[in-house]
Amino acid sequence: MADTRKNVLEVKNLHTCFFMDDGVVKSVDGVDFTLKEGSTLGIVGESGSGKSVTSLSIMGLLTGTTGKVTEGEILLDGKDIAHISNEEKRRLRGGQISMIFQEPMTSLNPVMKIGKQLTECILQHEKISKKEAWQKAEDMLRKTGVPRVERMMNEYPFQLSGGQRQRVMIAMALVCRPRILIADEPTTALDVTIQAQILDLMNNLKKEIGTSILFITHDLGVVAEVCDEVAVMYCGRVVEKADVYSLFENPSHPYTRGLLGSIPKLGEEADELEVIPGNVPNPKYMPKGCKFAPRCSMATEKCQEEEPGFFDLGGGHTCRCWLCEKGGGEK
Repeated sequence: MADTRKNVLEVKNLHTCFFMDDGVVKSVDGVDFTLKEGSTLGIVGESGSGKSVTSLSIMGLLTGTTGKVTEGEILLDGKDIAHISNEEKRRLRGGQISMIFQEPMTSLNPVMKIGKQLTECILQHEKISKKEAWQKAEDMLRKTGVPRVERMMNEYPFQLSGGQRQRVMIAMALVCRPRILIADEPTTALDVTIQAQILDLMNNLKKEIGTSILFITHDLGVVAEVCDEVAVMYCGRVVEKADVYSLFENPSHPYTRGLLGSIPKLGEEADELEVIPGNVPNPKYMPKGCKFAPRCSMATEKCQEEEPGFFDLGGGHTCRCWLCEKGGGEK
């Protein structure tokens, strides 16, 4: 059955460059994906693949850096938000699009109490009294499952544990009921038990509030747990896109297979884990042809010389690899 949910977010041919003293670095190079209403899209890849820069480009948080969106569109409900003014972007952040960052200790203001930080976000976007904002902040924090909410509202970030700070970040991101939540590796710094609780919390709040989630991670185990669709990124490009079941049942790009192969499997004995040889190339010195070819055991001469486009494998599953050429027509 075809998915009839409308697209809340569409990223089309996104290019983000950093203008350095010694040259221009292409961090995001022609990225395309869509996020459907009420769904979770996972963006997966190693460090340096362009995941976080893609999210910062969507949020409009490149101001003050050497980075700039140089080409492409970021459509929120059909409106391009890539090239609007900084003031318009500020109004969108928190109200329409929110973000949970990797490390809450560096994202929360260390000299401002939790209640003040939560209510500041609400008062920025809603015309309500401070008392109403305080009550709304308490209610959202309570939904995240933290204990002693009234006391926590009057504490500073350093007085909380890592899991509690992450819950505060989630409450802050969702308190204004945004259309889109971008979660940039929100469980990386947490232990496995707390990680599972945070993932359950995000799933429950998504169902309750109806927020669409863009989940950025390097952990395919987390992707299997929370995502509906997946886009695999490498060297600033999406190399494979599919729904989560198709990706795990039929990983088609060698890079995707490498990521899946490096996951420990319960019940299997092995002397050592599989690894992808080599490193992500320096974006200033990209190889010719397929960007993954220098690390790929199946690379051919064609891979070394010519970069592939996307090949349609059916059912919305696409792959940027010459090995998939016989599996469908090029897009």
